[in-house]
Amino acid sequence: MRQRTSYPKPLKAQIVQECLQPGVSMASVALRHGINANLARNWIPLYHDVQAPALPAFVPIKMEPIARPDQPLLVSLEIPFGQQTITVKWPSADPDG
Repeated sequence: MRQRTSYPKPLKAQIVQECLQPGVSMASVALRHGINANLARNWIPLYHDVQAPALPAFVPIKMEPIARPDQPLLVSLEIPFGQQTITVKWPSADPDG
């Protein structure tokens, strides 16, 4: 026998709020959350006035500094010109060339 899936109330409220946005397809919201669209439709009268929990506006990301290579990087530009190719190379440390 298959057991019914139970969804948390904040998730239901969030899905309902997403479904009520103008120009949003209820089927696309349901698909994005992996539920049946009819299930989301059933939740609308129940969770229409329930506010979804606010998501954090800013999530800090810790990034490691990029290691500098020992040799300077070269910027290279190749332009086909008829039967020949014009190649321009310059160090990335001097962007003005």
